[in-house]
Amino acid sequence: MRRGERPFVQLPRSLLIGFVLLFLAQLVYHHFNRPGLAPSYRPLETPHSSGFYRALAMGSEQLMASLLAIRIQLHDNQAGQHFSYRLMDYSLLVDWLERISRLDPTSEYPMLLASRIYAQTRDESRLRQIIGYIEREFDTDPQLHWRRLAEVSVIARHRLQDLELALRLAEKIAAQPAAMSIPHWARDLQFLLLSELNELEAAIAIIQAMIESGSVTDPDERRFLKEKLSDFQQKLFESQQSTSQ
Repeated sequence: MRRGERPFVQLPRSLLIGFVLLFLAQLVYHHFNRPGLAPSYRPLETPHSSGFYRALAMGSEQLMASLLAIRIQLHDNQAGQHFSYRLMDYSLLVDWLERISRLDPTSEYPMLLASRIYAQTRDESRLRQIIGYIEREFDTDPQLHWRRLAEVSVIARHRLQDLELALRLAEKIAAQPAAMSIPHWARDLQFLLLSELNELEAAIAIIQAMIESGSVTDPDERRFLKEKLSDFQQKLFESQQSTSQ
């Protein structure tokens, strides 16, 4: 203890009591006000119509669409804190993504956000909302959006365990004209999913048609198709044998 300082216990009792009461009051205050000190989540607002944003853009629709997409992407970061996507209203989220898509139909950005970020939700109903949005956008421009539909077809198969939904999405890709620039692996999803559903005859018919049409000219792809054809034919034969016994 420094010279001239009084021991803490020698302070007036009234001052000690006041100090303890003040300390306890601070503890109580911080305990009961802690939730109020933390930033609260600000939910998504209802978007305006695409026409409203188009008028606001004054001819710069692509720029406006990009700004709105970035705004949505950053919505989970508020007041310097990251909030879980579980707090987000996916119905409003899809409304925002659709407005942005209508504002700039040439942009893949909203679809990229949907398939790579918002499709990571573990909530099945929310995931189906995102898949529905991507499917609708694919229908408006298959050439631009085939990759996103292929991605959610795989997600539907492995995350939702919904083979029928995955197959329906894959069939939309395979049904596009041969002249459309879609890689073979995306078109192949259809017969691969058919085989998983034990629709081997349908898968075999599709592969045979692809080979016989001459539309597949890549040697590696033709080799892959012939291997799958042989594999499916063997599985079909074994299945028929086991049924007849």
